[in-house]
Amino acid sequence: MSKVWTLAKTTLREMLREKVFFVVIVIAVVLIALSFLLGALSLAEQRKILADFGFLAVQISMLGISLFSGAYLIAKEVEKQTCLLILSRPVSRAQFILGKIFGVLALNSFLVVALGLLLATLLGLWGESNLWLSFTQICLSLWFESAVILALVICLSLVVRPVLALSSGVVIFLLGHWLGDLAFFAEKSKEAFFIQAVKALHWIVPNLYRLNWKSAYFLEKGLTNNDVAWMIAHMTGWFLIYVLLTNFFFRRKDIV
Repeated sequence: MSKVWTLAKTTLREMLREKVFFVVIVIAVVLIALSFLLGALSLAEQRKILADFGFLAVQISMLGISLFSGAYLIAKEVEKQTCLLILSRPVSRAQFILGKIFGVLALNSFLVVALGLLLATLLGLWGESNLWLSFTQICLSLWFESAVILALVICLSLVVRPVLALSSGVVIFLLGHWLGDLAFFAEKSKEAFFIQAVKALHWIVPNLYRLNWKSAYFLEKGLTNNDVAWMIAHMTGWFLIYVLLTNFFFRRKDIV
């Protein structure tokens, strides 16, 4: 595992030097600042607006990192054959993949902690200990979501062009959040093909619809233990599936 952690630290340093990281940070901070200003215009809805926009900013920042790094990180090294310098040493392809993934996940962990603390400060949670559990659970769900999208896009980048992998990641992300609505419309339409197609989507797309917790409502009402346990199990399962597929494709990829 020491080789994996070494690769992860190297990947983290590389990501911190990328321009996309600073762009994502700026976008997230601007969204949080905008939510604070909008909330100030309506004192009655201040916390609701700040929480909704704030969690959205955290989600967009990690999603942006996962999409762009997942699409180009390994594909760029394969194209330029710079990964051969690492693989020529006693480092397996599986260790190379895990090192890259853990490096990006470390960056997303830094983002969710930094932006989460900023958002918690603006929400005034330091004096309301009863909201910290739900706040942490919501941030954790956003982190798991970014991890699954990262593993998915990296897997796709080994099969298709990076731009197509990035676009497919966005589409699957949206489909995952629309699964509940699609199931509702399928039942209303009574179309057998539509109903079967939506059922098939539940087997090939992560169900992100049940993770739509980034709002003031769930912050104040809290989440059930069953929902949190389902989220961790469901997202961990999809993450492992995508990592195994990535390893499978990378082992069979002709780099030279």
